[in-house]
Amino acid sequence: MRNKVVWVLTALLGLASCIALYQFVLESESNVPVQNSLDAVAMLENPPAAVPSSRAKQPDILTYWANQEKKSEQAGLTETAAAYRNRIDVYTAGLPSLPLMKPNRLNIQTPSTNMELYLRVPMSAQSVQSAQPLKPTQSAIPAASTLAKHEPASGVYIGMLGADRRVGYDVTKIEDVYGRKHALYLSYVGWRKVQTDTNTYFPARTAERVKELDGALQIGWEPRFGLDDVQDDEYVRRFAREAKASGIPIFLRYASEMNGAWVPWHGEPQKYIEKFRLIHDIMSEEAPNVAMVWSPNFWPPDTIDSYYPGDAYVDWVGFSLYSTPISAEKEQLKGTVIDTFAPLYKRYSHKPIMISEGAVAHTYLPTNQAYWSWAESQLGYMYGLLPRLFPQVKAITYFNFSKAQAIRTNGTYVYDIGENPFMDGYYQRLIASDWFLSKVEPGVDPIQYRYTPVLDRSLPSGQQTVLVYPKLTNEQGKPPFAIAIYQGNQFLGVSYESPWEIDIGVQSESASEPWYVIAYNDQMEVTAVHSGVAPIAQANPVTP
Repeated sequence: MRNKVVWVLTALLGLASCIALYQFVLESESNVPVQNSLDAVAMLENPPAAVPSSRAKQPDILTYWANQEKKSEQAGLTETAAAYRNRIDVYTAGLPSLPLMKPNRLNIQTPSTNMELYLRVPMSAQSVQSAQPLKPTQSAIPAASTLAKHEPASGVYIGMLGADRRVGYDVTKIEDVYGRKHALYLSYVGWRKVQTDTNTYFPARTAERVKELDGALQIGWEPRFGLDDVQDDEYVRRFAREAKASGIPIFLRYASEMNGAWVPWHGEPQKYIEKFRLIHDIMSEEAPNVAMVWSPNFWPPDTIDSYYPGDAYVDWVGFSLYSTPISAEKEQLKGTVIDTFAPLYKRYSHKPIMISEGAVAHTYLPTNQAYWSWAESQLGYMYGLLPRLFPQVKAITYFNFSKAQAIRTNGTYVYDIGENPFMDGYYQRLIASDWFLSKVEPGVDPIQYRYTPVLDRSLPSGQQTVLVYPKLTNEQGKPPFAIAIYQGNQFLGVSYESPWEIDIGVQSESASEPWYVIAYNDQMEVTAVHSGVAPIAQANPVTP
């Protein structure tokens, strides 16, 4: 792997103390009682009828757990198999009796920030919200005529760097290993490096393989000799012509993570902007199939804006986004990538956004400590909740980096999905949804709805689909085992997995009753309650 990998991994460890402080600030701000934790401000007075579910047909959660238990037993992973058996047992035992919650016992002065409820509404209702301010998880959805290069109208391109143990950089194996064809394949290219197998500057051999897969290529193009070496010369022009000759969609992530001191193109924002615009102009002339991706790291956030080249020069905005269990050499399990990503999304959601390089660490190599179940839940936030809460996220590329590769490059974490038995099946389950796209097709529009926050005390009558966002506020970083929704004394539905979507039916005679959402841990104990009126005063959250 290239030096880029070392920079990323070293930076994540070296800047960990800053990250811990940033997460603390985010969580502290979430305690302000005026609004909920994501500043929800939009509300539909007359929500339209529910639209059909987009979820792909796949085994129900109980069947999935049973299949995973069997696979774990066959692989000799007895502890993993036992964990799945425990889930099955708790599920089979069922939810506890309906809690006795009465509206007159609610404290409306202190709304809960542990969970947030969203209602699925069709895109035709977007105009209803147009006069309302936008919250961080909302953006003005562009009309089809204003879509950026290679941008789908809705949905998320799935991508991968196949540096894991099973794929071993052979992109042709990804579909067989992970159960679904991917749309994007990530490759890194060093500045002025000749690809000896094809005698090109552009990674032509990789592009040929990707073309055979009917895929697209994301290229991390890195000016390793600094910005002064970036000129309008034969090297850049030839690279551009070779990119055009590939005949496939190219996402050119030029000089990414410029806001981080670990890269040699950091530190001179004005010169960076000048060089980015130069590359943009050359690609516009030579390679119309190339989309320019401006892609900072999620950290440090305070220097990102100064490097922005301008809307006219950026087709897509990308972010490197990682979830790791250690910060400043201390365990830090609280929070998720949503906490980090929300403020970035608010600033750049006028463009299509890709998680150009993202992953969840499940093993900390200095101590060889595994965080398998924690990583499983974090993956659910990245692939389950994040795309639904942030509809301008149009691509996610997983940085699938094996333990062997991490050791070879003196890395700190293992990101390989296949080396965590909880993540392996779960990733395949998550990307089976038709939210995820297996081919780059500009303008394709598979998702005809959005989620809008529910701020009213009651829910609309009829068949609806809701989504619950549970913010991880406990020190163990444990998600709920189950989340159930009630209205008055009526049970409406329950979910046992991210993205915590629940199909409900609200009777017209009880539609005026207040709703409330309850989170349970794997002992079926109540850990959090959120209500359309207020948090339940007598139910103090119990750390799961």
